[in-house]
Amino acid sequence: MSEYASNAIFSKARAMYGRRLTENDYNKLLACNSVPEILTYLKNNGRYGHLLGKLSESTIHRGELEMVLRRQLFDDYEALCRYELTVGGEFADYTVTKAEIAQIMHYLTMLSAGNPHDFYSLLPQYFSRVSSVNFTAMAGAETYEEFLEVLKKSPYYKILEPFKPEKGKRIDLPSIENALYNYQFGRIYAIIDKTSPEEQKDLHDMFDANIDLRNFTRIFRLKKYYKLSPDEIKKHILPFGSLKARQIDEMCNAQDTKELFAIMQQTSSGKRIAKMNYTFLLEIPRRALYEESYKNMYFSVSPIVVLIAYYNLAEAEINNIINIIEGVRYKADTEKIRKLLIYK
Repeated sequence: MSEYASNAIFSKARAMYGRRLTENDYNKLLACNSVPEILTYLKNNGRYGHLLGKLSESTIHRGELEMVLRRQLFDDYEALCRYELTVGGEFADYTVTKAEIAQIMHYLTMLSAGNPHDFYSLLPQYFSRVSSVNFTAMAGAETYEEFLEVLKKSPYYKILEPFKPEKGKRIDLPSIENALYNYQFGRIYAIIDKTSPEEQKDLHDMFDANIDLRNFTRIFRLKKYYKLSPDEIKKHILPFGSLKARQIDEMCNAQDTKELFAIMQQTSSGKRIAKMNYTFLLEIPRRALYEESYKNMYFSVSPIVVLIAYYNLAEAEINNIINIIEGVRYKADTEKIRKLLIYK
């Protein structure tokens, strides 16, 4: 990569991140009483105003606002990837995969609950030009067989066809989630392997802790809520990250969640937990990814690392806004919403 392209990524990514929402912005969003009020505030924000300008406060609904916000994320990332021609394009494809998988799991959750018609895609309409999945057609699928038919021309068909449930049996959501995440993270680690040794270290630091903590929270969930045996839990572990097989075994065999926490906190990734302020267990991996990404945004000397760090930070901001929208919509306690937000 030329020195010009490298400097362009550094300056553009950091300038774009400099326009992020501040604590004052979050306080004002939390003070809103409705989704239209949130839209009005964001319209006057330089980062989102140009995309939200045509939306009407009188007719806006949560799903429409979320789709536009996610478009901002993709637009920003596409703009940065123009400067990074080595693995930037591949990582852009990864972001598409990540969005597709989130939507597939959203649909299957609705289908498993017997309400497939409650599904609606949260992806921007323009996403159809880069996605291998027709989510409009998926919204009309009423059975797993019809769902698979929609996926026929995508890489997800071969992944999910083996999970077709027998008549009268429930969809195995944990196993499907595991298979999809194996595919998703397999792609990102394949990209990491193509970078230089110095870049690999930063990227592994960024993603390994996230994977380790995902595995920890997954073990916790499967042990406490699904009551699975240690051998069954191991089938749902993501084969990435820095945790050793021995540590995974010990956690899967823990007698209770207290012992599980104690084992995890002896690992390098687990030591992060004590330093975090979190409300729900599932926040922990996202908070770890945010912290590493924030550090890399300012201290990494690698364009691809800064590029990926920006994406993670921008995605966290979108999730913050969505959490506020959901909280305001359901009249949740403001302080409870605030505790879910991840920002500096």
